[in-house]
Amino acid sequence: MGDKTADEASFYSNAEDYWKEVPPTVDGMLGGYGSISSIDINGSKAFLQKFLGEGQGKTGTGCALDCGAGIGRITKRLLLPLFNTVDLVDVTQEFLDKAKTYLGEEGKRVGNYLCSGLQDFVPESGRYDVIWIQWVIG
Repeated sequence: MGDKTADEASFYSNAEDYWKEVPPTVDGMLGGYGSISSIDINGSKAFLQKFLGEGQGKTGTGCALDCGAGIGRITKRLLLPLFNTVDLVDVTQEFLDKAKTYLGEEGKRVGNYLCSGLQDFVPESGRYDVIWIQWVIG
């Protein structure tokens, strides 16, 4: 059991070290594929909009959580246009700091900038209509 715990701790530590070396840019967030950002956002928006609204299988647009938010690329282009408030969670404080300027005026609708690894993060019960994870796990 101890080896598994040590392996897990090493995995997350290595991930944190990796992200500390990535520039806080759209290109950095997408691993050098910044040129596909618009295509990515448009596809995500088409998918997400199917689930927003009223009725069976739908959810509200009050608050979303952007998991692995980085500098806020998804928050800015996908979530803030669709939700009243967005919280960002990311393991790298430098990215969250950059998000505050990257988001511009719309950043006023960000509720919280939360510095945490997703493996340790526990969302506040009942707060979020959508918890969005994109380009983070896998």
